[in-house]
Amino acid sequence: MSLQNQMQDSHNYYKILKISPGATEQEIKQAYRRLVRQYHPDLHPDNPDATERFRVICEAYQVLSDEVRRRQYDQEIQPQSNPPKTESMTAQDFYVRAVSKALAKNYQGAVKDCNQAISLNPNFVDAYVERGAAHYKLGNARGTLQDCNQALRINSQFAPAYYYQGRARYRLGYSQAAIDAYTQAIAYDSTHAQAYYQRGLAHKDLKEFESAIADFHQAAELLREQGDKTGYRLVQETLRTLQQTPGKGGVSRKRNPIRYLKGLLGDTLFTIKSFLLNPMGGLLPSFARLDAQRAMVVGFLLAAIFDACFVWGIYTGWRDVVFVSLVPLIGVGMMPFIILAAMSAIARLIRRHPGSLAGDSFLAGATLMPLTILAIANGISSNLPSQLMVMITVFTSCYTILTLYSGCTQIANLSEKTAALLVPVMVLVSGWISYWAFMAMLGMASF
Repeated sequence: MSLQNQMQDSHNYYKILKISPGATEQEIKQAYRRLVRQYHPDLHPDNPDATERFRVICEAYQVLSDEVRRRQYDQEIQPQSNPPKTESMTAQDFYVRAVSKALAKNYQGAVKDCNQAISLNPNFVDAYVERGAAHYKLGNARGTLQDCNQALRINSQFAPAYYYQGRARYRLGYSQAAIDAYTQAIAYDSTHAQAYYQRGLAHKDLKEFESAIADFHQAAELLREQGDKTGYRLVQETLRTLQQTPGKGGVSRKRNPIRYLKGLLGDTLFTIKSFLLNPMGGLLPSFARLDAQRAMVVGFLLAAIFDACFVWGIYTGWRDVVFVSLVPLIGVGMMPFIILAAMSAIARLIRRHPGSLAGDSFLAGATLMPLTILAIANGISSNLPSQLMVMITVFTSCYTILTLYSGCTQIANLSEKTAALLVPVMVLVSGWISYWAFMAMLGMASF
């Protein structure tokens, strides 16, 4: 055999794994497992050639076990007299070329090829995610979110879309929302080591150190099994640094109740300030800065503020009309919060979208905030012109709907189409049940 042929064989992944170019996915996996057991460095500690052979086997398997990379590799090793013409290229051809350009760090070119692939096949999920990944590399995190959301509308169980959705959310500063996306990626691909690692980083930012350590351990184990030594060392170093930091690494500290309450009050005021002036753009940042427990408590506090204003408005504005007891009135005031949170959770479960009860509670509480203005106005309605009351009613109703729609799409992670249908239903159902309960309470009070 000539020297040139020997060099070609040493870089031929099919010959490295001792399989034919037409081998099936199962045959590739079987060959890889057999050779890994044969050349594992632990079995040949004093043989550097075995270590190098093991590395090449892992490299070959990583390429041939991936359908896209295998197709690209096949095109590279097969001599071609002429490059393919753009006119005759399929969506898959553009996608493969986009992946090749992304590997060469030509992300602008990758975006253009993905655009071509999507124009030929609007339901090409992989192309949306690849374009989102390229946008992420170019620093366009919002572009990544748009592509991932579109991919998930086509296939709601596509783990890579959730993963890059998490990366984009994290870059934008939405750590809790990023955790939700990573969790969904892991739910559909339990071997996604990078999703565990990135989720650990998000937990670390939120000072949820026990969860962070658990994710880092799982990521390290998966990377070790997959033969990714560089990634394994990175995770181990991150884990070591976290565990050596005083007050972290899962060591709990006593919580100062007064400081905790002040923190909750500050979180609640910050939330109100952020989204009342910008219900579409301020709600998600307010939610993302909180961990799950604090988000749920803030949701309850927002609901309590609305309930207090509702009770005050009824007692003040209706005191000459009817007398009602305090406890039933408080219960009626809490009904919209309970119904909105429950409907948000049910919608997520039906549509199989990521989210949490903390998000549902936060969403419900935030939705009721504009209505506190209406509740206060109701208490002094006798002193206000009727035209002003109409204006306040229209204003607070529009703000409530905008806030609810924003929460459904950004916190409950529902699609815009689903949210557009769900929001009116949620408003009508919660309003009708609350009205029915209020009238039933008035009927009981009259006896």
